[in-house]
Amino acid sequence: MKRLLLVLALPASLCAQGYRITGVSTLQFIELRQLVLDTVLASSVPGFAAWRNTVDGVPASCVVGAVFCTVEGSGSRINAAPVLQDLTLAAWGWSEGLSVHANVRVRSQIGATDPLLFPRANDHLDAIDAYAELDRATWRARLGRQWSTGALGAYAFDGVNGLWRHDHLSAEGWSGRALLGGLNDPYTSAQLAAVDNLPPQQDGYLFGGTVRYRPDPLSAAAFTYQRILTADRTGLYAERAAFNASTRRYAATVDAGFNFDVAAAEFDEARVRVGTNWDRPVVFSVEARHSRPYFELWTIWGAFSPVGFDESRVSADWAPRGAPWALTARGAYRTYAETNTGISLRTNGWRAGGDASWQNSGRLSALASYDVDIGSGASSTDAHVGGRWLASPDLSLGGTASVTQSIYEFRVGTGRIYGAAADGSYRLSADIRIAADVGLYQHTLTNGAPGPDWTQRRAAMRIEWTMGRDPGTP
Repeated sequence: MKRLLLVLALPASLCAQGYRITGVSTLQFIELRQLVLDTVLASSVPGFAAWRNTVDGVPASCVVGAVFCTVEGSGSRINAAPVLQDLTLAAWGWSEGLSVHANVRVRSQIGATDPLLFPRANDHLDAIDAYAELDRATWRARLGRQWSTGALGAYAFDGVNGLWRHDHLSAEGWSGRALLGGLNDPYTSAQLAAVDNLPPQQDGYLFGGTVRYRPDPLSAAAFTYQRILTADRTGLYAERAAFNASTRRYAATVDAGFNFDVAAAEFDEARVRVGTNWDRPVVFSVEARHSRPYFELWTIWGAFSPVGFDESRVSADWAPRGAPWALTARGAYRTYAETNTGISLRTNGWRAGGDASWQNSGRLSALASYDVDIGSGASSTDAHVGGRWLASPDLSLGGTASVTQSIYEFRVGTGRIYGAAADGSYRLSADIRIAADVGLYQHTLTNGAPGPDWTQRRAAMRIEWTMGRDPGTP
């Protein structure tokens, strides 16, 4: 480990006045039961349809005239042990405002020949971002792999980014080769082609910009536009715009946001939230929201015309002055748009929940939460309770217990998952911290519901370390 750190730090220390390398080394253990196919005699499955249930309630696929039907069940337990190494580098000092930044992830897996290959474990090296930055009083420029983050989400690209600022106004623009969200690979990536029958045939090129206006410390507004073109510039992968504004005046906070899918000529997100902004123990907020699933134009999922919903939310936070505890309550009601499929589905839903927290002199703390979500075709309930003991500034111990119930479209089946987990961390020195957690999750099916067994054990250990000094300190 020390040799690796020296190799990484040596170029930066030779060329720059300052550098800082932050690393997180993670080893995980994940256990699952395989979903396997089996067959049963068609004569033992009641009914005559292509899809029907066995006498035990297990869904079966039966071809007309076939002797056997196909069913799914839980196989033997398998496990994976992925290993991740995250490295963050910052170096500066060549000239005024010039710096270099990089985030690199190295992946591997112990026992990679096991039946369970952890996702992307065979993609051993990935540059999350890597760019050079030149920052001046009124402008900033970046070159390399970077992220555009804002109202439209997070988009990675290889290219340039420029920012100009003057008084209350700033303008930012970016352009380059677009990368796929979540994969950080080009649109023509073989990883996407391996799992999608209709992957993009050309690279994507992204350009966009944001104009921000802040008239005073209490108010701000921003407009963002972004377009992703195909490589030959004859088609679109995405075209979107967003407007966001907020203000805090007269003991109230008002936030509004609108995301518009230009290609589909529809709003995929629109919300307005009003909350109290006073120095009192109880704070309220109400929100109106319209949401519609968004898909880029290259994927076939948008052709299914997904419907959105309209939702009203309310919340209240109660934190008495000087009290060691705080309470939060929330609720929402939503209505779904018409599907026009000829199938009678539930057209409304609701959710409710609350949190309770307690902290005693900074050493002991506890948190409990409960949420229920009743929707169209699917429902779930979740309950969590946990506590933490800060034994010293260097040692922390905690534990959680949870119960999750999901029914209908959720593939857990009509059942519950009971979980218990413990975690702890210890700071070995000013620059090295070690943390570990372990959990057991027991899946029990109820009401005679069929489904695979998701019982599993999980564990992880992390070593967090740094080299070099903080750029904000002398």
